[in-house]
Amino acid sequence: MKNAPKLSLKIRVLIGILAVPSLLLAAMLISMLIDQTPGEINYFEVVYALVGVFAMYVALTGKKFF
Repeated sequence: MKNAPKLSLKIRVLIGILAVPSLLLAAMLISMLIDQTPGEINYFEVVYALVGVFAMYVALTGKKFF
């Protein structure tokens, strides 16, 4: 697996830029949990934030999952 093909740098940068809003949402959700207001969080927001974290992982590592 060490010689597995990775995504090109241009694609990784694009994925990283597109993942920034999701990461901001994840930070806002964490802030809401710290302030103890979890009742205002929708499931869609959690899924969107998790997709952003996954996208940033792909952008940083360059691994192909599909």
